[in-house]
Amino acid sequence: MFANKRNIFLSILIFLLLTLVFKTFHSNEIVTVVIVVLSLVFLFLYLSTNSQIKLVIEKNRISRRTDIKNLRDYFVVFLEVTNLATYSQFYDIGLSDKIFDKVYHEAVKKIGRKNVFLYRTDQLVFILDFKNKMVINQSLRQEEQYRNVKQIMNHLSNMKFNIKSNEEEYGIKVVAGCASVGIRDDIKSIESLVKLAHFSMLKAKENKKEILVADDEIHILKQDLDSFNHEIEEGLELDEFSPFFLPIIELKSNKIIGCESLVRWQKNKHRIIEASKFKGIADEKNLFEKIDKRIIEKTLKNYSKWLDEGLIDKHFNITINLSFKSLLTFKTYELINLVKSYNISPEHVEFDISENDISSADVHQAILNLKKEHFKVSIDAFESNSFSLPSIMEMKLDTIKINKSQMPDKGFGNNKYLFYKTITNFSKGINLKVMSKGIENENHFKLAKELNVDYVQGYYFTPPLDEINILKYLKEYKDGILTP
Repeated sequence: MFANKRNIFLSILIFLLLTLVFKTFHSNEIVTVVIVVLSLVFLFLYLSTNSQIKLVIEKNRISRRTDIKNLRDYFVVFLEVTNLATYSQFYDIGLSDKIFDKVYHEAVKKIGRKNVFLYRTDQLVFILDFKNKMVINQSLRQEEQYRNVKQIMNHLSNMKFNIKSNEEEYGIKVVAGCASVGIRDDIKSIESLVKLAHFSMLKAKENKKEILVADDEIHILKQDLDSFNHEIEEGLELDEFSPFFLPIIELKSNKIIGCESLVRWQKNKHRIIEASKFKGIADEKNLFEKIDKRIIEKTLKNYSKWLDEGLIDKHFNITINLSFKSLLTFKTYELINLVKSYNISPEHVEFDISENDISSADVHQAILNLKKEHFKVSIDAFESNSFSLPSIMEMKLDTIKINKSQMPDKGFGNNKYLFYKTITNFSKGINLKVMSKGIENENHFKLAKELNVDYVQGYYFTPPLDEINILKYLKEYKDGILTP
């Protein structure tokens, strides 16, 4: 419907412009003026029916602010209204647009038209100047940004919107990110500040904060992600993704009974980057399945080498982290063929699944398919609010992992300790092994022993090791690890 209207308006506009040219050559001033006015009216109507064009115009307005001579005098606020989709879904499909239109005009009224820009149909960008341009203290600058944004957000959040006088009133929820040049000299344009403010807003949402002002840490993280975005495909081509191995120790015997394989990006042979830092970008580019497959192949190759050199016995287990997409993409027979190509039994290969990924029926079925072929499956427990013991029992998992950060940090008699003690006892009652992850000091280790878990793992014993150093570690501690 709207596309047809736009086409009609565009056709009329073209016709009028052509007529304008014709009449201009015939020097009829009255006709020319009328046609100009009509052309402008139809142009306005055309643009008002095309929100995408409006957004492009707004972003071009932001670009024109690059004539600002001193970026240090300005900061950017990126604000998003987060509950508009709820209104459209449950009340009226057009309600969110109407509310946001009122939010936009209220922001313009409070801040000024030249400082407010549409970025998306639920996002606004403000370009504001610091009141005291002589301040060079970064913390004072951050405080000023936070204070200004807080005032804007309070003003908007306290407003009530009703589309018609007899309708109920609606409120909005907002989240914002701020950015300024600060003490850094590598930001050269308003566009870069907008992107940094946008990134800060996304990190605020991720960390459940209302406002996040970009500091040097956020700035460096943004630079890293920009770099990863451009270089991750090249890293895959250069074979820079490799497994690092974290030993798993049986608490009862103090022996290394397995290793967990962790994805690491050895970027330019100088930096070692954890998967959590680049996983989001790899997922967006549909590369993580390729990375997972390469890590599985390299992990099995190393496992086979350890067996050949007599560093491990035939009961040694290897745990491989498997992403959600890989779990659903890889065919079980492909994994079986891959494991058998290295003369490894599936029962000694365990796939570690994130608790956040087990909510769908497809994942349940994929896990059951792995279990049918005698692969083991483990899960990191209590990482989210969706943890479900019935689901764990239904999927017939092998190991439940508890991170030390989720366990009590002191005392053995408090409720948190009793809860995890109960979970440990329950898990063992249904033939689940329990592992304490992230053991970093002697107190963590003592707590794990008190809970009577089966396995422990963490920096208290060793950080993750590359292919060369894991060989040395397995050789040195083949007969067991000495612990207090």
